[in-house]
Amino acid sequence: MSKTLKHACLLSVAVLAGSVVSAAAHMDGPNPPDGPLQGLLHRERLSDRMLKEYDLNHDGRITRAEYNNVLGTRFAAATSKHSGMTSDQFTAMHQSDFREHIGELFRRIDWNGDGKITLDEFAAPQRARFQMMDRDGGGTVTCAGEPGDGAFSSYGRSGARGYGGGSFARARFCSDGDQSRDGKVTRAEFDAKIATQFRTAANGAAVMTLATFASPESTRFRDMNERMFRRLDQDDDGRLTIAEFAAPPLKLFAKLDRDHNGVLTADELKPRFQRGPNGRGPDQPHADD
Repeated sequence: MSKTLKHACLLSVAVLAGSVVSAAAHMDGPNPPDGPLQGLLHRERLSDRMLKEYDLNHDGRITRAEYNNVLGTRFAAATSKHSGMTSDQFTAMHQSDFREHIGELFRRIDWNGDGKITLDEFAAPQRARFQMMDRDGGGTVTCAGEPGDGAFSSYGRSGARGYGGGSFARARFCSDGDQSRDGKVTRAEFDAKIATQFRTAANGAAVMTLATFASPESTRFRDMNERMFRRLDQDDDGRLTIAEFAAPPLKLFAKLDRDHNGVLTADELKPRFQRGPNGRGPDQPHADD
């Protein structure tokens, strides 16, 4: 169930201390809808998170030196100042944020705050997603892709994973929900799938505790970190060098540093749809103004 920390995307690797969450979950975006999803989709903004973690002198900017300093400190702490990082060390450095994220997610899905998740609470955010994809309100979601379809990237086998949308979202949604394989997902199919997911995750119990909620996510979290580690371990020697460890975040820095001056500003950390013409922020004047 739940939003598994989501998929280790570039930002997740770059932050290297945050939850393995989708980069989109850290981006500024529209407010989540009212109802069961309210608060569930709200995540810290990319700019706020990165400034908090990398802006060492708190001047509202991130220099390349500050960025390298943080990466080096994290690598040294994870490896006890050794030259190589093992897979277990790589996973361990994300563990505390994973636990925090799972606890936060559990509390948000636990709509009445009683420390347990019922089937209705478990199903609410997923049903809201179905309604958002069911554009005409007819109770059926077609599996053929549509421009801009899907308000979320994937709910996966057991809950809300993040948001982003697109053809990949619809493919994952249909893979999980189209039980008859007829090219569409009906509300009945979707509800049946949710009920099966809940029974499996709750081990047949009427409610899900934090422990049962977290258990499948913990397994996916470990598997995901192992896959990330193998991708980063370019020489396949079972250990990450500082260069291998730092490669994705340094690539991200270079991508965000659009003026190539070695400094990230808050405006450069904004998602592109929040910027004005030519990549500027909405309040930035034109050069010839």
